[in-house]
Amino acid sequence: MKKYINKNNKKKLYNLLNLVLMFLAWVYLYSQIKNHQSLFVQVTDLWNELQKNRAILSIVFVLMFLNWILEAKKWQILIKSLAKINLVQSLESVWIGLSLATFLPLGNYLGRIKNLPQKNRFNSAGALIVNGGLQFWVTMLGGVFGISQFLEFNNFVTSLLFGFWILIYLLGLFFYNRWSYKQVVVGGDTDNGRKRTRAMVEKKQLFSESLEAVSYFFRKNIYFASQYSKKDILKTTFLALLRYIVFVIQMILIFKAVNFSLSIENIIIGSSLLFAAKSILPVGGFLVGLSVREATALYFFGSLGEEKVVTITFLLWIINIGIPVLMGSVLLLSNKNK
Repeated sequence: MKKYINKNNKKKLYNLLNLVLMFLAWVYLYSQIKNHQSLFVQVTDLWNELQKNRAILSIVFVLMFLNWILEAKKWQILIKSLAKINLVQSLESVWIGLSLATFLPLGNYLGRIKNLPQKNRFNSAGALIVNGGLQFWVTMLGGVFGISQFLEFNNFVTSLLFGFWILIYLLGLFFYNRWSYKQVVVGGDTDNGRKRTRAMVEKKQLFSESLEAVSYFFRKNIYFASQYSKKDILKTTFLALLRYIVFVIQMILIFKAVNFSLSIENIIIGSSLLFAAKSILPVGGFLVGLSVREATALYFFGSLGEEKVVTITFLLWIINIGIPVLMGSVLLLSNKNK
């Protein structure tokens, strides 16, 4: 059997898998357009209207690239102890991860490890946890502003909410690294931990083996996530904040380009609520995420006096997600010889 699984056959199998994954990514995008045909017609009309403001449209596209470059820089910082990759390689990993995430639960993780050495891929989940956690904190900080303005809280309550959320971050930063996660790892990355795992295999206890493997994976990645310097955490937080600002600027530009009636303040409020809701609402995978985005956009912006925002959010989804997904699928195929 082994003679048939030679290097050439492995390469052919890998190339075939990349083709299948790229095909699935394209099918996903097609299904989104097909399932939102009426909305797609409205987006087409909006696109035609935006042609009158090509300068603004160009800026929105530039901001899309800036957004993903910032995300790539975050990833480059967080995995620098595992691999020294340049910004272009990091961007490729991020886009491939985005493409795979359209139809695989762990697609984001699987895509981002493509440019990492085989021996270090196991630990990269810890970097992904830190990355997502910091972006979530920034998003919810914006959400605190949005909800305080949407519900018309007074300045004292608003300041209290802001202070509480910032205090959580500062406390986390202060105690970071002070409590050793070796207590959680419990020998997971030691000889004893590996011996225990081998002992489970020798006993052929299938359920226990699986449980031990999952436990070992999480313990090791939690330990890895606790080893970043405060400087790296602050850098990543700053980049996450810049990403958030880029998203908001895109919303403002498109709203103003089509002469919608909302003020800049209301656009910022609605955008912050939309991003926060998208981050905390439980969604059943990537396909449901777009529908959730539409529903929350309609609710928040509709309350602010503009229901056409669904069209804008769908257009921004095409620009910020759809195009990078296509790029990621092409990169996935172009990496077939690597």
